[in-house]
Amino acid sequence: MRNVKLIASDMDQTLLTSKGVLPPHFDRYLHRLHQAGIEFVAASGRPLYTLQETFPRFSQHISLVCDNGGLVATHGRIIGKSLIPAAKYHEIVRFILEKTDGVPVLCALDAAYINAVDAKYAPALLPFYHKLKKVPNLLAMSLEVDKVTIYFPNADSRKNADRYFRPVFGQDYTVQVSGETWLDIQNLGVNKGRGMRILSQHFDIPTAQMMAFGDYDNDIPMLETVGYSYIMANATQGMAQHAKYRTRSNDEYGVLHVMDQVLQAQEG
Repeated sequence: MRNVKLIASDMDQTLLTSKGVLPPHFDRYLHRLHQAGIEFVAASGRPLYTLQETFPRFSQHISLVCDNGGLVATHGRIIGKSLIPAAKYHEIVRFILEKTDGVPVLCALDAAYINAVDAKYAPALLPFYHKLKKVPNLLAMSLEVDKVTIYFPNADSRKNADRYFRPVFGQDYTVQVSGETWLDIQNLGVNKGRGMRILSQHFDIPTAQMMAFGDYDNDIPMLETVGYSYIMANATQGMAQHAKYRTRSNDEYGVLHVMDQVLQAQEG
C-alpha cells in the first residue's frame, strides 16, 4: 500500500452511510490524504453540482468522477466530459415513455430535467439531483446532457435493462444498472473506469497505483481498472468476482478502515 497515489470511492452505500451522510470526521482523512500526497476521488452516479455540495469545503481540492464517468473534474476544473447529442437523447426519452413505466431524467451539466407530469417523483430524485427542473416536454429540450437516467418506481431496473434497454441500446450506448430503481444510459465506453483513466493521464499516476471502493454494478469498470480494488461487506451479490479485496460495510466505515491502513503505511 506504500505506492498508492489515488483513492477513489463510490458514494451511495460505499462511502456514505445508510443515512446518506459522510462518515464522522471525514475532513480529517481528506487532510491526511492531502498531506501524504494522495489524491481523493469521489466517483458517483451523482452529478457535479450535487457532489460539490457534498464536499462544500473540499470540492476545489479533490477530484470528482460524476454521472458515472460522464463528467470528470479535478480541483474545480472540468477535464473530461462526454455529451449525448440531442437527437439521441430524444430517441431514448421517447422509447422510455412509449415502452416502459420508467421516469426519464435528463442529466444535464447545470441541472436534472424531468417532465412536469412526473413531479410526484421529485422526492425520490432530489437526494441525488439537488437541482431538479420540471419542464413541459423533455422532447423539446436542447441541453448539455451526459446521461439519461431512468427511475423505476417499482424497483425493477435490472429486469427493464435486460428486457428492453440492452437489446435496443446496448450496442451503441453504455447501459448500466445503478440501483434497484436506477438505470443509466450514456455514450458507449463511458463509465467510472474511463474516469479513472482520465485521471491517470491527468495526474500521471499509473492505474496500478490507484485504489477504489464500490458496492454495485456501475462500480465494476472502476474496480477492474485500478490496482487495489475493494468491495464493501454490503455489496450486492456477485460483486466479489470483480474486486481483489473486501472491507467492512459502509455503516462500519469500511473505506476509512482501509484508508487508515494506507496512511499508516505511508506516514510510518
